[in-house]
Amino acid sequence: MGRLKVSLRNGIFVESGSTTYALDPRGAVKADYTFVSHAHLDHLQQGAKNGSTILASEETCLLAKARGINIPYGPPDKVEGSLLLDSGHILGARAICIEDELLYTGDAAGRSRAFLGKCKTKKARVLITESTFGTRNYIFPPISDVVKDVNRTIGMMFDKGRPVVLMGYALGKSQILSHLFSSWSPLYLHEEVNKMSEVYRGCGIPLKKGRPIPQDLDELKRSPWVMVTPVMSYRNALIKRLKKECDAAIIAFSGWAADPGYRYSIGADFAFPVSDHCDYQELLELVREVSPELVYTTHGFTEEFAADLRKEGFDAKPLDGHQATLADY
Repeated sequence: MGRLKVSLRNGIFVESGSTTYALDPRGAVKADYTFVSHAHLDHLQQGAKNGSTILASEETCLLAKARGINIPYGPPDKVEGSLLLDSGHILGARAICIEDELLYTGDAAGRSRAFLGKCKTKKARVLITESTFGTRNYIFPPISDVVKDVNRTIGMMFDKGRPVVLMGYALGKSQILSHLFSSWSPLYLHEEVNKMSEVYRGCGIPLKKGRPIPQDLDELKRSPWVMVTPVMSYRNALIKRLKKECDAAIIAFSGWAADPGYRYSIGADFAFPVSDHCDYQELLELVREVSPELVYTTHGFTEEFAADLRKEGFDAKPLDGHQATLADY
């Protein structure tokens, strides 16, 4: 790998000469720089060890603080020898390129959604990329088609006098849903969704301010409405009440909705495949854009996607978390 050395130490660890980088570590590690790609909880570590400087976007810092995680971020979002690129995953999500040699995508989006764009790439000799949806089963329809179908579904429910709950992850998906379907009124926002949306608004994203969910649901029984909530199962107390007392229709949004059984597993009436990750075809396109000599796949269908990349002529290997060092492959 030239002068770069990559190993696994509570996450991905990169040595560039005498400078060390920890990439989305699962816990505190000793490194000169700790890269935090975005503010989802599975990527936020609880602290940087021995004065490690955090590399992250300002938006990631603000979202982490709103989630009650006070990590000594920044202030720099870049240093000599590294470049942060917008990964498109959620507000503030970044990929990192080190020494024009290695590109680590973190979680990456393969298409524009509302106010977010797709992952920006850069030529690199080594690519470490996610493979969350790295099998052919996961190819998503165009966002414009989904929006038309969802608006049609909401309209049908409203014609029947039924309100609608739109479910997506509280940070990221819910803000996209709030933007795409803001024309429906009245709009209610779950507390967790609104907390994250306030940070988005503070960063200049024009999200509609919805109403808080009332404790007494009598207000919600008078006419149809749209509500944006985090993903919750049919066993959740609020969802049970909304379905029983208001006859609400539940619409779930996830890349996993490409599986026919997904909506049944969470008790949704409808489910649409909308994701903040690349689908299978977009993952292939991302790798082709980077044109690496070596690809490591991580987080998801690592073995399956690496096998498909090898068929395309790439030297690709799954990044096994139990492997001591990449040199062991």
